[in-house]
Amino acid sequence: METVSDYSGWNLQKAVAEARGHHVKSVSYVDASELGRSVVHTSNWKVCTQKPSAGTYSTATKLAFEIVEANESCAHPPRASSTGTSTSGGSSSSGGDSGSGSGSSGGGTSAGGSSDTTQVCSIRSNAGNCYRAGQFCRKADVGATTTDAAGRRITCGYEASANRWHY
Repeated sequence: METVSDYSGWNLQKAVAEARGHHVKSVSYVDASELGRSVVHTSNWKVCTQKPSAGTYSTATKLAFEIVEANESCAHPPRASSTGTSTSGGSSSSGGDSGSGSGSSGGGTSAGGSSDTTQVCSIRSNAGNCYRAGQFCRKADVGATTTDAAGRRITCGYEASANRWHY
């Protein structure tokens, strides 16, 4: 038997490491927002809720976290836009920074014109989804700026040894 801590509010990377240190069999996590974002770096996320809750359990316990990005509120996670923007599925992992896939390849086209305003998801994946920070981006999109489904500006640039969308 092991005692499982209350990881609410913890940095996801630290919570996963701590849980594993207490012999929790597996740890999974999913975006608590409506956006279904994938986790690229666990250090950029925080735990909102967990199942099972803190207490004493068998070492075969499987721990599941609902998470948001570190700068977001657990009480008010981002919501999908009312314009029907779709995103790809949520994320789940049994650990590490690998998370689930790093994103969609390909992309839409950039919104034309010389305006400084960027429409929500003006650049989209071939599947029609909004990109998320950390996903790979095409060479043709390097330097381009768009927004994610929550309206946050993201730019395509070289990061972490590849072209990726970042804040």
